[in-house]
Amino acid sequence: MKQLKIALTAVLAVVLSACLSGYHDTKVINSDTGTQATPKGPYQSLVVGVLVDHELRGHLEDAIVARFAEMGVKATAAYTVFGDKGVEGKSLDYLAKRMKENGFDSALAIHLEDQTSKTVEVKGDPGVSVPASAGMTMTPQVYSPDFFVNEDIYTARLELWDVDQKAIVWTGRTVSFNTGGFKGLEKGASHYAKTITDAISEAGIYP
Repeated sequence: MKQLKIALTAVLAVVLSACLSGYHDTKVINSDTGTQATPKGPYQSLVVGVLVDHELRGHLEDAIVARFAEMGVKATAAYTVFGDKGVEGKSLDYLAKRMKENGFDSALAIHLEDQTSKTVEVKGDPGVSVPASAGMTMTPQVYSPDFFVNEDIYTARLELWDVDQKAIVWTGRTVSFNTGGFKGLEKGASHYAKTITDAISEAGIYP
């Protein structure tokens, strides 16, 4: 019985650890090409800006830059150009001038539109089967108990800018689900980056 309790504790610890470390899923819920102007690529140099005051801003920008690099697109994180304060309060003319000076012909801006939280019940799953030698006094299967986690839902707006035209040439909107708080967001950065860069790639804007 003591060994069974130890096994149960270990199984429950693994389940809880998996949930608390967070999962991250992102879906593109809509996109549109030629929003304000027709893309006039091929674009050669992109700056990626996450317009959210958050500790993970640079981490997320780096993840998106890395994903673009895998696609063969030259990209740069905005925090390395505009600093930690980002672009808040700066005019479009100023930003276009700075981007041209740095050799950028396009820019991806990511805006957080909404964030909500809800409590989600996680149903218990079958755990460790009890050995046959354990005897008839034990149940044949062990189940982990139900528990609850907090799920954060983020809605973001994506805008791809043509620097020369000072116009948006592609827009998208994503919804992301995260149960791991800060750690979940950090772990989900690469998945988020892949989701949005795949959507932009499908639009045929970059070679």
